[in-house]
Amino acid sequence: MLASLLEYRALLERAAAMQVVSAARTAMAVRVARMAGSGGAGALEALAQENPVTWLAQPPKNYQGEYYRPDPGTIKPGHWYFDPSDKSINFLQSNDTFSPRTSKLLKFKVELLRELAPAGRDGRNVAILGLVLGQVVDRVASNNH
Repeated sequence: MLASLLEYRALLERAAAMQVVSAARTAMAVRVARMAGSGGAGALEALAQENPVTWLAQPPKNYQGEYYRPDPGTIKPGHWYFDPSDKSINFLQSNDTFSPRTSKLLKFKVELLRELAPAGRDGRNVAILGLVLGQVVDRVASNNH
């Protein structure tokens, strides 16, 4: 019974974390739509370097701020932080993941997407840019983070 309760708690915590990510994705889509036609590729590249938490109406209550490659123990379990070293937002889960191969750290990063378009009049392929806020699969080494 206790194991089931812990498992449900972990699932609820992860679901809450994914709600924050969904809100950041929506905020990113709004920003991209606002700059469509005016900012071009440079604006998208700049947006990909920003802290996605700043796009939210307010940061999550469990957001600790920006930490450059924080040492283990710096971030409280159940809290978010932004790492400027790799431009990622990170959530350190409170509960063990029940698997030694699964990290307690959920890491998300804005990635710039490039797709080659058909060649233009000048014969060059033109890159079409887009952004995605995706989960980064971390190595097991961060399990003790």
